[in-house]
Amino acid sequence: MTPTLGAVLVGLILLAWEIAKWYPGIKALRADAVGHLGNLLPFLLCWAIGALTVMVVGGLIGWAGDFALWGLGAFGDGLLVFGVGAKTGTAPGSTSAPLTEGGLFITAIVLAVFLARRGKGATASKWRGWLSGIGLALTGSIARYAAVPLASAANLAGAWLTGMMR
Repeated sequence: MTPTLGAVLVGLILLAWEIAKWYPGIKALRADAVGHLGNLLPFLLCWAIGALTVMVVGGLIGWAGDFALWGLGAFGDGLLVFGVGAKTGTAPGSTSAPLTEGGLFITAIVLAVFLARRGKGATASKWRGWLSGIGLALTGSIARYAAVPLASAANLAGAWLTGMMR
């Protein structure tokens, strides 16, 4: 499934929303930049998990990623057409599945941990991160700089982990 402009819009809205909620001000950033940037880490980790989710093409996880991307696209396309009177279409992106068998193995483990932690301290920020990752991960410019290295890391970790079990 390829992302629509609506899915990209919703992904960017969720990203901007998170940054607006997080932004402590320039004085605070100058005083303790690392501490304040660390507050974005849960969002970024959940963004990466969302990106991995949408890269899975088969099984229940692949269906969930496709369904979430479809939902974001439908909602975002509605926002574009009925909200601001814009046209919609397919966003330039990737429909390929960059995950190997090992990468899929790691993605399943990461998603299991994400779902297990959902009940403990589940915040709207984490869900915004997950949905933003789903909406943005397959767009061309973001896939080049974020999703491809993320998929490569998952593939490498999966190859190592499954190789250790043999």
